[in-house]
Amino acid sequence: MGLVNYSFYSRVLLEQVNIAVLLPTYNLAHPEKSLDEVYRKGQKFRTLYVLHGGSDDCTTYIRNTDIERYADEGQFAVVFPEVKLSFYCDMAYGEKFFTYLSKELPLVVQSVFPLSEKREDHFVVGNSMGSHGAFKWALRCPEFFNAAGGMSGVSGVEELGFFCPMGSTNNPVFNAFGSVEEYRESENDMKFLAKKLVKSGRPIPRLFSCCGTEDQLTYEGSKDFAEYAKQIGLPLIWEEGPGKHDWDFWNPWLKRIIDWMGIGVAE
Repeated sequence: MGLVNYSFYSRVLLEQVNIAVLLPTYNLAHPEKSLDEVYRKGQKFRTLYVLHGGSDDCTTYIRNTDIERYADEGQFAVVFPEVKLSFYCDMAYGEKFFTYLSKELPLVVQSVFPLSEKREDHFVVGNSMGSHGAFKWALRCPEFFNAAGGMSGVSGVEELGFFCPMGSTNNPVFNAFGSVEEYRESENDMKFLAKKLVKSGRPIPRLFSCCGTEDQLTYEGSKDFAEYAKQIGLPLIWEEGPGKHDWDFWNPWLKRIIDWMGIGVAE
């Protein structure tokens, strides 16, 4: 795989931003392929957007998981955005990271890199805060994605209890969403978005959520959302297994989700 660390000026955020991109290259596992076959002009790769968790950055998955090997095996591209501690929001008190993520970023990467523009070739996955971002993006922009997966945090922020320690304006949850009243039934409220999508009749991406049973931070909230999805008729696969809120859980489940998505099948 080729690794590109790419910086560009974001018109939405009005600042330089960083992303990482993995792209298929010549693979020693298939030495029989010629350079013309590997670097075929005009080819467009299926793309997995990988969203980092809170306080992480665009390099975190590369440093903590086997994502490069998974992508190499499947010959798909991976895009790693970086959004600080924003919860992938157009923040109540901060920058418009959701607009950047959903509007500007795809335009940039599809024009600069050989990435497919087809809905069936777009996938997204995230962990913790990134799972909130992945599902929010998929629920708000369902025509863009084939499938979305979230690990340890697919839930409403309120159900996860993140509003409980409010009281200080120097609080990332407050900065992202404002007050709990402002959050409810907003474009950041996961349950509101899910119900709205089900009623809309729009195409619904395939959805997968998982969490470790020893994850004291997000297990109950994630399970609650899975039950809510079933109640309203949102097609969501929910799985759980032993594990905590850490990379020992996320790395193998990342592979599980990639296999479930079906993205890891080379053309």
